[in-house]
Amino acid sequence: MSSIDIRINQINTAVTVIIVVVSLINFILGTIGLLFNLLVFTRRSLGHEPCSLYLFSSTCFNLFVIIVIIPVRIASEGFNIDLGNYNLIICKIEFFTFYIIRTIPCWLIVLACFDRYLHSSPRAYIRQISSYKTAKISIGITSIVIIILHIHMPIYYEISNSVDQFGNITPGCYGRKGIYRTFIAFWSTALYSLCPSFLMLVFGLLTFNNIRQTRQVLPRIPQTNQITRRRDIQLGRMLAAQVLVVIIATLPISIYRLYASFTLSLTKDIFRLAVENLAYKTANALTYFAHSTSFYLYTLTGTVFRREFFKIIRKYRHPNRTNFVTARVAIHQISNLRNNQPITIKRTG
Repeated sequence: MSSIDIRINQINTAVTVIIVVVSLINFILGTIGLLFNLLVFTRRSLGHEPCSLYLFSSTCFNLFVIIVIIPVRIASEGFNIDLGNYNLIICKIEFFTFYIIRTIPCWLIVLACFDRYLHSSPRAYIRQISSYKTAKISIGITSIVIIILHIHMPIYYEISNSVDQFGNITPGCYGRKGIYRTFIAFWSTALYSLCPSFLMLVFGLLTFNNIRQTRQVLPRIPQTNQITRRRDIQLGRMLAAQVLVVIIATLPISIYRLYASFTLSLTKDIFRLAVENLAYKTANALTYFAHSTSFYLYTLTGTVFRREFFKIIRKYRHPNRTNFVTARVAIHQISNLRNNQPITIKRTG
């Protein structure tokens, strides 16, 4: 065996190890964290915030990514076990569904950034657009639009033979050769990474500008609005942390796809194919951090989120104590109501 063959085997082994290790980390962290997200975002203090609804909906889609897509990708990219490489119907459904489910959460974060921009506007009529009802409608429209924008995938995806990282000719589920394969590389990169990241940054800067203008116009905030403002600031920090991780996690795969589309017509030897496969699989594995780390980011950056999470922990650790405190509060409220009731004197005769 030549030195080139040894290096290729080492690269291929590294690919399998990276995929399995990184995917398992994302699976464990994501499953635990996203389930806690669902519990926290359904709490009363956060449940009626439009920004919370966007983050809650994003969590639901991310949970599908972690529980369904990651195990399928571990089997496919780590051990070359994928029914979609041999069955055309599974091929079309798998890629169509997976692309949609992974893209929607990124755009929901964009909507959350847009909501923060509206909510921070110094103009009252713009702030009124930010509402729970608007968030529901926006989530539905965005999901439908993303499905429509990917509707070409079941039509043009097919099973074709290609040279893998081992130098073997194997079947795989890919876009149709030619212009469409270049198009889908740019299309998926733009929808999944470049456009959402750009819009997140734009709305983030606009929100910062709104906050600066508001501070200049209203340097002192009334006491009654301080709690609401504090909660808005916490949600903004949580969202900013999420945006930063989404950009960092999805940027490498965007760079690789652009590189692959520009070098598609070049003749490549087995060693270069192995190196490119390592780069692609590593970059693709990193994208799952954008879907699995939100709970930990929210806990670190959001006081209001952290407080609600600790309330849930205390509730399940000491359920009797929680019920006792709730009962005491209820009795205290009833007693205050009775003491505040006016005394009526009945006159006889």
